[in-house]
Amino acid sequence: MTLEEMERMEEQLRSEYTDPDMLLNATINTIMRTLGVSAKLLGYRYIFLAVRFIRTRPPKLRSTTKKELYPYIEKCMNTTKPMIMRTMHYAITHAWKRADPDILYSYLGLRGKNLKDPPGNLEFIYLVAERVRLIIGDPMWEEHYQQVLAEARKRYSWLN
Repeated sequence: MTLEEMERMEEQLRSEYTDPDMLLNATINTIMRTLGVSAKLLGYRYIFLAVRFIRTRPPKLRSTTKKELYPYIEKCMNTTKPMIMRTMHYAITHAWKRADPDILYSYLGLRGKNLKDPPGNLEFIYLVAERVRLIIGDPMWEEHYQQVLAEARKRYSWLN
């Protein structure tokens, strides 16, 4: 799949889904399929849930750690942390072996990184979450940014 085809697919997603929740699900699904993560793997579901968890949190709380993310998935999927970590890593490694390096460079922006080694679980989750942000935007972040900007303009008149 070329970069132009991916951009067309992203445009189609934005025009097809008006419900933000459906758009988020479809976007995550499309990105993961584009990167070669097989939906048959259990790790796919865990990664999907992790990206949704990060994207639906307020901007101030987006710096999720393993201490927050893995217990959330454990609770939702009724599993254990080692199982989550192992299956996510397997899905990422499997996809990384099958992925086209040009897609990894252009789509995820991984320049200067050794693409032979797959990223860690959290790194991959954040790469997908960042790509989702680029595709659908981030209304919560925009609201937060406007609030911070308004407060700064009150304090510093030279910003006006």
